[in-house]
Amino acid sequence: MNINFAKSIKRLTIGALLTLPCCTFVACDDEIDQSNRFTFKGELIATHLENNPDKFSKFSEILRKAKIGKKTSGNMLRTLSTYGSYTCFAPTNEAVDAFLQEQYERYLNEERTGITSPYIEDLSDSMATVIAKNHIIETGYKTTDISDGSFPRSTMNRRSTTITWPVDESGHPYALINSHARIITQDLEMENGVIQVINSVLNPSNKPVPDLLASHKALSLFSEALVLTGYDEYLRTHVIDEEYDSKDYEPNPGIGKEGAAPYPEEKRQRFTLFIEPNEVLADPANNHLGLSITTIEDLVKFAEEWYGTNARGDYKNPENALNKYIAYHILDRQLQYSTSSGPGGFIMESYVSKDGFNSEINMPTYFDRYDYFETKLKYTMIKVTKPFTNPELQSHIVLNYAQNMGKLCKNPKMARHMNVIVEKASVTKERVGLEDFDQNCINGFLHTIDRILVYNEVEMAGNIINERMRWDISSIFPELTNNYIRWSQQDKSFTTYIPEGYCERFEILSNNTHVYYLHPHRTSLGGYPNYQGDELLVTGTYDFRYRIPYVPEGSYEIRFGFSQSDMRAVTQFYFDGKICGIPVDMRWTDNNTFVTMGWFKETDEVTGAPLSEEELRAKDKTMRNHGFMKAPASCHLEKGKSMRESQLAIRKIVGTFYLKPGEHWLRFKNVTENTDGKQQFNQDYLEIVPTTIISDPSKPEDIY
Repeated sequence: MNINFAKSIKRLTIGALLTLPCCTFVACDDEIDQSNRFTFKGELIATHLENNPDKFSKFSEILRKAKIGKKTSGNMLRTLSTYGSYTCFAPTNEAVDAFLQEQYERYLNEERTGITSPYIEDLSDSMATVIAKNHIIETGYKTTDISDGSFPRSTMNRRSTTITWPVDESGHPYALINSHARIITQDLEMENGVIQVINSVLNPSNKPVPDLLASHKALSLFSEALVLTGYDEYLRTHVIDEEYDSKDYEPNPGIGKEGAAPYPEEKRQRFTLFIEPNEVLADPANNHLGLSITTIEDLVKFAEEWYGTNARGDYKNPENALNKYIAYHILDRQLQYSTSSGPGGFIMESYVSKDGFNSEINMPTYFDRYDYFETKLKYTMIKVTKPFTNPELQSHIVLNYAQNMGKLCKNPKMARHMNVIVEKASVTKERVGLEDFDQNCINGFLHTIDRILVYNEVEMAGNIINERMRWDISSIFPELTNNYIRWSQQDKSFTTYIPEGYCERFEILSNNTHVYYLHPHRTSLGGYPNYQGDELLVTGTYDFRYRIPYVPEGSYEIRFGFSQSDMRAVTQFYFDGKICGIPVDMRWTDNNTFVTMGWFKETDEVTGAPLSEEELRAKDKTMRNHGFMKAPASCHLEKGKSMRESQLAIRKIVGTFYLKPGEHWLRFKNVTENTDGKQQFNQDYLEIVPTTIISDPSKPEDIY
């Protein structure tokens, strides 16, 4: 939970993007509002730094040189003396001296560091700006609020900051920032935020994913394969649209009384790369061949066992086995190992929004947390799970988790290649040769894994995802994760406007279609019944479609989760261009809820006694016959009260479809008669369910 310093004051706004060689940071083109300056009884961050020159004079000088933006005379030290809430990682004088000397020596060795002198007075304003903004988060966080993982918000340079908790020689844990800088004095609470005193300057790598990977010799075999397959070039992508500028757009209509919503601040591509360290590949116990994989030839031999011999030797061919092996390790979104999830976490955990959403209340830990992400290997996905229900794995992020732990594999060879653990950076650093492991790239994250990861269609369809798959709607679009939109803690607005063309898998088909991301907010039985607290809201005489995630070939039931409201509309559903049944009235009325949809209370209308299991199943079946379902009981709107109990939360059964490999699209069109064009369409979650798990009447689907 972040520190709330709200004192009925205005926020200092940091906005536009500015790019320097090798560095990217956020800047502001507006003058500082001098009315924000004031005198506190306690110390401000800037005051504390200046009042302790023996510790922070050099960092204070960096902040003084650092500019807020192109068109303002303000500096970062002034920013930290204004209203607001900040986390300031403050390196000591000794840390600054060591950093400047080290960067200068690298410059003498012809590396492009941007620092041409070891003296603080020679530091350019542009480099001071980069350094300063690497050390400031625009929300105050205490270390007691953060477990292993990433801070919920990025720095002012739009970079993630990680924290781990190794133990010292005496067995006492200490906080390590970005796997490098130790917090030597933590949680100094100031009037406008928190200071974390560190013994090293934060200098996140400006290397793209493949270059940072190549710098770790203990990951050399995977790195070599990445280059051979050509994916190293793909993984250098960062800026998608050089011309993107949120200020170029006209004001949008906004929702309710908020007025125009802000646009996304950037449009960047980021990645996640899963990597087997050399020692994992070299251990013959880690593969069914009993092979010690120490050369590319060994790795090719192993890959061909799983992916065949097509295009043998042509490593850049997507049909080549080594190419497929590497492609399955690449996600087109940045995922951080976080147990205090903000933008970019693998799963939502230990998340508390400013508007009252609490993941540990709304998503109880007696249910596993999970998500599904597409990989670079065509038409495939990876399942990501935090298995709270498995004592052996409940503290881990697990790839392709099978609850039977592989004992019931249809292909016994796959037992060694499922339940793959994503290692925390602190665990990776315990491996020989990875003591200085750096995972934070300019355009993504590196994660080592403890087993060899492979894809097998039969095992994936028959074991790993032979289950009801559910996606929070914002998870489907990687742009929302890559650009710090999904699950972000917004200061000034409840919504972010998603412009046309921003998400590749989302297409707008009519002019009066407006798309908003609503950040996680308080849920309740009578109010917002949202799966992970957030939603996409579309307004207007809308007509739009999006591509659903890839799943193995087979027969599936597709469902759509939404909440009813007086502001909704009558909507026609389409799948792959074909109409799906009659239009659905998504507006809240008793007749619509109880008659058309068949929603029911779970107590006897006369006695108030709970319905029997048999009665509940019969009513659930009747509701299914109407084409609807209650919302899942695994998501709680209030403590002890699930979404299933909300009359507003509904699952619409779109239909049953045979999905072949390729793209499949859901379309939604406002067909309300005499519409005023102000209706809203709520998108909460999507379910794709193999028909094999709902076709056996002796084993009805659970309510979760």
